[in-house]
Amino acid sequence: MPLDEYRRRRDRGRTPEPVPETDPAAPGPGDRFVVQEHHARALHWDLRLERDGVLASWAVPKGLPVDTETLRLAVRTEDHPLEYLEFSGEIPRGEYGGGTMTIWDHGRYETEKWSDREVAFTLHGERARGKYVLVKSNRERRDGWLLKRSDPTDRTPLPHDTAPMRGVPDGLPEDPEGWLLQVRFGGRRVIVEIDGGRVRVTADGEEVPAKTLAELGPSVGATALLLDAELTRGGELWISDLLFLDGRDTCGLGFADRHALLGELPLSGPHWRLAPVYPADTGPAVLDAVRGQGLPGVVAKRADSPYLPGKRSDTWTEVGELDEPERPRRRPAGKAGVGRAKLTNPDKVLYPLTGTTKADVLAHYRTVAPVVLPHLEGRPVTLVRWPDGVDKPSFFEKDVSRHAPDWVRTERVGTPGGRSESADFPLLESEEALAWAANLAALELHVPQWRVGPRGGRHAPDLVVFDLDPGEGTSIVECCRVAQRIAEVLAEDDLEAWPRTSGGKGLQLYLPVTVSRAEQTIEFAKAVAERLAEESPRTVTSVMAKARRRGKVFVDWSQNNTAKTTIGSYSLRGRARPTVATPVTWEEVRACRRPGDLVFTLDDLPARLDTYGDLLEPLLFTERQRLPRRA
Repeated sequence: MPLDEYRRRRDRGRTPEPVPETDPAAPGPGDRFVVQEHHARALHWDLRLERDGVLASWAVPKGLPVDTETLRLAVRTEDHPLEYLEFSGEIPRGEYGGGTMTIWDHGRYETEKWSDREVAFTLHGERARGKYVLVKSNRERRDGWLLKRSDPTDRTPLPHDTAPMRGVPDGLPEDPEGWLLQVRFGGRRVIVEIDGGRVRVTADGEEVPAKTLAELGPSVGATALLLDAELTRGGELWISDLLFLDGRDTCGLGFADRHALLGELPLSGPHWRLAPVYPADTGPAVLDAVRGQGLPGVVAKRADSPYLPGKRSDTWTEVGELDEPERPRRRPAGKAGVGRAKLTNPDKVLYPLTGTTKADVLAHYRTVAPVVLPHLEGRPVTLVRWPDGVDKPSFFEKDVSRHAPDWVRTERVGTPGGRSESADFPLLESEEALAWAANLAALELHVPQWRVGPRGGRHAPDLVVFDLDPGEGTSIVECCRVAQRIAEVLAEDDLEAWPRTSGGKGLQLYLPVTVSRAEQTIEFAKAVAERLAEESPRTVTSVMAKARRRGKVFVDWSQNNTAKTTIGSYSLRGRARPTVATPVTWEEVRACRRPGDLVFTLDDLPARLDTYGDLLEPLLFTERQRLPRRA
């Protein structure tokens, strides 16, 4: 029936959405539409067209295209009732589509073509006016479509490659008339691209991580912008100029007009705001105040000066010490290495996106050595190596007998199902050993949930791990909600676990335990996972098959198999950016609302260690907990 899927996904007792008990009659094709701005797990826009008594619906992640050259992904969703034409409100977190929904536009539309593979239509709304076409993009995927604008407009696509304009060093203007002063904050000059609620920050043509700006995109909604700004070491963004606004190149306008447009936009947030501008006749007082605050200076800009991307012009003058600041530095690695561990090719770039070198990788492992070594002690390490960088192939290495120096401890461990019966695994129990691994470009360090003794004897597992893996359509945000529920289940038996990011998309919980049988840990983890899957079948699965994970969090209990390993705490990951498997607080887990909230790179770790120390220290010194029997 037309609305069966819609009703199945919603709890009438929890959501304020209209949930009719019966299906509507089909009065005819219909001609009403609505576009709703939906701040759910990720910001998107829902396009709904009245058709045969229901609203045919598509989720458009970046909103309707404003020009004919831009293609937008569109995902066909379940049909909605006609009452949804007027719906706006807050869908509770945890419910399907949880988040804020507002009406972005509505009106009438004309159908030009409607088939299983193509829908052509003309919108007559206040904000959305013009001809569009939806085309099914993939025969194998039922919900994959593309949305394109089909009639000519005066809008232009958002440019993706540009560079900041610069001025010439000089003093304050002798004649202040026609000039404005803008404060500089000593940050790195960046170009900020905002499109469809997504933010991309670049400097010198390379993408710059900026997790403090995660909410900037959603805060401006569908508005497409290109901004000139400064990004400080603390992650604060000071916005100084506007290059593009909603299909219009603004570079040809004078600076005063561009700044006026900036002032009309919602560009004040917790980590971003407009750089102050003052009349040039207040120059001496402004410059004194700026220097009194320890800021580098000001830029004097002619009010009528156009923006010249990538060029230097005397219509801007840089007043004060305006050199680019140094980038944040980690603990020095030393070009020679650490002790007996020599570092070869220290300047070799292993993370091209961020320019992170082998020396930077060693610096990271030296920084975290005091907290990571106690967790690695006695645990055989599987190395994952990227000798040519993360954009090239990697390989796992367990047996290091052929090249490990004699001062790196190795232990022979059985490898059932492997290429051989056993392998000589390294045990990284000193800063030198960590440096040796870093020199091999062993970015990832994987360890089991058990240790070996000083003479190689294998102990029973001392940890239970719940590895929370987000399926398609979910993220670490949903993992955090599942983690909270696991904590509640554990508390029923007076058990406590400690959370940690995987450094990828997921979250892990670690529980220090004592067991008499190695199988107890996997039996216990499986029982908890199956209980959660039974309680919340719509959001949790304990089944490994990927086809069963879509829209759910997979509680991977199988990682407690003694033949398996998980990423080590404080280990780097071989991703595009140098993310780190980072311990987090339960407060951070409860507060997580966006995937970027719990993403940490090697640059974040020194400050976190200064603030928190080792959040997983309880795994080392807490009395080991006994597991209850669970059917």
